[in-house]
Amino acid sequence: MIRNIIMSGASAFFIIIPAAYALFAIALATIAWWDKRLVAARWAAGGFLVATASILVDGFRDPAGDVWSAWFAVFTHFLALYIMVQAFLQRHGRNVPRITQILMVIAAVGVMPAMPWAPPYWLRGVLVQLICTAVIVSAMPQLLRLRRHSSLDWVVFAVIAGAAISYGGRTVVMILNPIGPSQADLVSFYEGLNIIFHSASALMGLSVGIVLMMTIGFDMVRHREQEGETDALTRLGNRRLLDRWISEDESGDRNVGAAIAVDLDHFKRVNDNYGHDAGDLVLRQVARVMRHHLGPYGITCRTGGEEFIALIEEQHGDAVSALSLGLKEAISGLSFEGPLSPLKITASIGFHRRSDGETLFDTMHYADQAVYCAKTDGRDRVVKLEIRNGMQLMKSVA
Repeated sequence: MIRNIIMSGASAFFIIIPAAYALFAIALATIAWWDKRLVAARWAAGGFLVATASILVDGFRDPAGDVWSAWFAVFTHFLALYIMVQAFLQRHGRNVPRITQILMVIAAVGVMPAMPWAPPYWLRGVLVQLICTAVIVSAMPQLLRLRRHSSLDWVVFAVIAGAAISYGGRTVVMILNPIGPSQADLVSFYEGLNIIFHSASALMGLSVGIVLMMTIGFDMVRHREQEGETDALTRLGNRRLLDRWISEDESGDRNVGAAIAVDLDHFKRVNDNYGHDAGDLVLRQVARVMRHHLGPYGITCRTGGEEFIALIEEQHGDAVSALSLGLKEAISGLSFEGPLSPLKITASIGFHRRSDGETLFDTMHYADQAVYCAKTDGRDRVVKLEIRNGMQLMKSVA
């Protein structure tokens, strides 16, 4: 009687949960199609699609039957977890460590049935739970660092941490309650403890789906806000983004450690000699260089026609000199084709490493003074401004 109730409940479980996962996949795929910038939505849709296939195969196969369908369910379970974690990381342009992919492949091959190295049932069960734990844990350090970006990132971290604890707990349970060596023992496991595991996975999967929908919805709103903070020509930040960072720095939500001011040399000659379309092309190319060299370390905003300022986060503040030098070389290394092939672009760059107690307005002002010094000193220069004993000191770096 009890067994029949369990099995009838299990049958409903293996219908309702895949249906819910499929709905998540459809919703997320629709969002990804509508806004192609939401890379995380594409990953999440793929993850729920794989999870749907995994749970359908696992639910309607005979536990004592085809061993390869069991292996397929295990492998797709690994894959679904990996894709889901990747979806959360992709929101911030991060990726699951490469070692995790290698570990998944080794594990998938290691638990293949009918192979000379095929592990016994008890060890297979332990390995499956252990690898699932490892896949999730591999992303925890990055999620731990990213949690400060918003309160929603705290929720993401909590959900993923809960999943890691869940799989870790299952590993311990599997060690303490190993599957016996016979097919009957395997069937007994699937009719008992495995139903509990699947229920926990379903609850976790639904939680992940809800949180993903929340975070991706948040990202959609954020992208709309970013459109209003982006310079239309260069796709760098505009004055609105700069003002937001200043406000966040003042409130303590962000900590800026340095500022770099950039002014392209003799840019008016480009417009006069080649036309404004050529000038726009030059600005876009310079902006591309700035995004590449400074993007991971803070923001770069266009503040005037050919004037830019970059705010470098505190953890990268000590690298401001190297970043400025690298940017100068990259800009002077730009080359153009056709009528613009003779064109040589250089920049005057000034930077300042923020001091304790100094306002961000002062830091930006000092960087502006340094770039002015670079221009008056012959252009195509990098100049830093230091504060020593209350005195402003200018020093040419290159």
